Amino acid sequence: MIRRILISPEIMEKIRSKHILKPSVAKEILSETPYIEKVGGNQYMAVGLSHAGYVTIFFKYSSGTVEVTTAYPSTKWQVDLYKRKKKI
Repeated sequence: MIRRILISPEIMEKIRSKHILKPSVAKEILSETPYIEKVGGNQYMAVGLSHAGYVTIFFKYSSGTVEVTTAYPSTKWQVDLYKRKKKI
C-alpha cells in the first residue's frame, strides 16, 4: 500500500530534462492502479497509463513510502507487459 510518494529535486530535474516528462505524471500513475513488479531488493517497476501515455517508473519502497528513482515513457515491451497483466 502506497501512502507517501517522494521525488527528490534532482530526480524531478532528471525526469523533466532527460525523459521530457512532468514529475507529477509519476505521482499520478502511482496513485492509480499501475502494474507493479519487484525487480530486486527493495526496487520496483511500475507501468501505467496516464494522459501523457504509458509511463514506466522505478522506485524504492519501504513501509508505505515510495521514493521514485526515475520515470520515463514506456518501451514497447513495457507497454505489452502492462496490457498483458492488466488485460486491457
